[in-house]
Amino acid sequence: MPNRLFILFPLLFVIGSSAEPDAKNIKSDFIDIAGVEFQVVEHASSNIHYIWLHGDEKTARLLLDDHIKTQPGKAFLINNEEREVKVGGLLLDPNRMFSRNGAKSNLQKMNANLSSSELNQTLDLLDKERDRFFDTVKPPPGGLLIALHNSIRNYSIKDELANSDEISLKNSEHPQHHNFFICTDENDFKILSKSPYNVVLQKSQANDDGTLSRLAASKGIRYINIETRLGYLSVQRKMLQYVMENLRVQLEQPQN
Repeated sequence: MPNRLFILFPLLFVIGSSAEPDAKNIKSDFIDIAGVEFQVVEHASSNIHYIWLHGDEKTARLLLDDHIKTQPGKAFLINNEEREVKVGGLLLDPNRMFSRNGAKSNLQKMNANLSSSELNQTLDLLDKERDRFFDTVKPPPGGLLIALHNSIRNYSIKDELANSDEISLKNSEHPQHHNFFICTDENDFKILSKSPYNVVLQKSQANDDGTLSRLAASKGIRYINIETRLGYLSVQRKMLQYVMENLRVQLEQPQN
């Protein structure tokens, strides 16, 4: 597919995904939260940020590695091979660390014979560093945070229906019920509802499970989770392309 550039509004662009890699304009750095390290890969200045949270979700990592080489944005990639990470010597799902309640529940689930002192020490450490980390990960005002995930077990859109404000289902049967969007912005939901993919809107303060989506919703941040079955690279690529081609996002920030 040839490169395409469409101007929707002043400084609002939609770019296809077939551009050549631009290695000379890619910068790399590292940040961490409570010892959990993330590589930060930035390709030009943009108000689109991406995050990959689970080290065992390799399809999402492959897609994001490829995408950030050609498209403006900043990607946060967890430096871990497994699903869980170690915080203070305790196992934790990194997508449960974005609230104290969510982290507490997950730490208790993942660590047998956990003492109150160990639990509170780890929770206090996360509390101390959570805001700093989120302030780095969140996009600039008006921007978009995109998370890429893969379902490995039985997780599907059906698990999100009860916790959603609005729902758009095109196909809720196997295997397509594993491929869906979660978004926090009502306008984004309306646009994604026109896509061929399932989508739910989660903007209300419900079910504090410690996920990044719930924190983003509570902060009024535009967030989209692109969830597909592990191995469904072509599907996830098409879903990301739909977001890039249809949502109003400013890819390149104007220089001061």
